[in-house]
Amino acid sequence: MSPQELADFLLNEVRLLCRESQHEQALDVVEQAIKHATDPTQAWLIKGQILFGLHLYDDAIKAAEEALKYGDNAEVLKLKGNVIATKGDLEGALETFNELEKLASDDPDTYFLKGSIFAEMGNMDEAIANFDRAIEVRPDMGHAWYNKAMVFFNQERYGAAINALDSAIEFMEDATEPIFIKGMAHRKLGQSKEALECFLTAAEMWEMRALVTNSQTVYLEALTAIENALEIDVTNIELWKKRGKLLYKLGHKEDARSILINTAELCVQEDNITDALATYDLLLELEPDNEEAQKAREDIGNIA
Repeated sequence: MSPQELADFLLNEVRLLCRESQHEQALDVVEQAIKHATDPTQAWLIKGQILFGLHLYDDAIKAAEEALKYGDNAEVLKLKGNVIATKGDLEGALETFNELEKLASDDPDTYFLKGSIFAEMGNMDEAIANFDRAIEVRPDMGHAWYNKAMVFFNQERYGAAINALDSAIEFMEDATEPIFIKGMAHRKLGQSKEALECFLTAAEMWEMRALVTNSQTVYLEALTAIENALEIDVTNIELWKKRGKLLYKLGHKEDARSILINTAELCVQEDNITDALATYDLLLELEPDNEEAQKAREDIGNIA
C-alpha cells in the first residue's frame, strides 16, 4: 500500500468515525492521514470540517489555510468562507467567496454563498442577483429559491416571495419551512384561505417528523403553525385539539389539559356532543388515568 493509499484508507475510517459522532478519535486518525498523504489537501479539508462542526472556528480556518498551501481548492474555500462568516466577519467571508468565484465560476454554490453574505450585509440587490446566478447555473437549486424568497419576504414583496417559494417547495427535499413561510406571505396579502392551507400542511408535516424524531424543536414548529392557523380560524375545534396535544407533547401539561377541557365544554354548550366526546377521548389518550376526564366523558355520553 502506497502512502497515499494508506491516507485514503485512513480517511474512510475518519468518515465512519464521524458518522458515529466519535469526533475526537476522528481527529486523531485524520492527523495520521495528513502525515502519510502525498497530497494532504483532502485530509486537511476533512479536519477543518470536523473542527467547524465542533465550533473550533480558528482551528478550522487554520486547517483550511494549510490545505490551500497545496493549491486552490473550491471545497476548501467554501469551508473557509463559511467558517469566517460564522465568526461574523462578513467582509472576510465575501473576500473568500470572491476567490471561489475566480476558481469555480460554473459552481452554483459560489453564487449561493455570495448571495447569502450579501443578504446578511443588507445588500438585497446583490443578494438577489447572486441567487439568480445560482439558479441560472442550477435551476433546481431549491435553497437558492428559498433564500431569494426570504429576501423578497423581508422586503414585503409578498407576491414575489410566493412565486419563489413555489419553486423552493418544488425542488427542496424538505419543503416544510417554505410552505410555512408561504402561509405567512399569503396572510400578509389578506389571503386567509391560502394561508390556512399552508399552515395546516406545514403543521402536519412537522408533527409527523416530530413523532419519528421525538424532537421538542419540531413539536414547537408544529405548534407555531397551528397557532398561526388558529388566528385565522379561531372557532376550529380540530385546531384547538391539535394545539392541546402539541402543548402536552412539549411538557405544558396543565395548559394542554385546560385547553382540551375548555374545548370539550364549549362543544357541549353548542350541543356538539360528538366533538366533545372526541376531545375527551384525546385527553384520555394522553392521560389514561385522569379520573375527572373519564367521569366528564361518561356524563357527556349519558347526555348523548
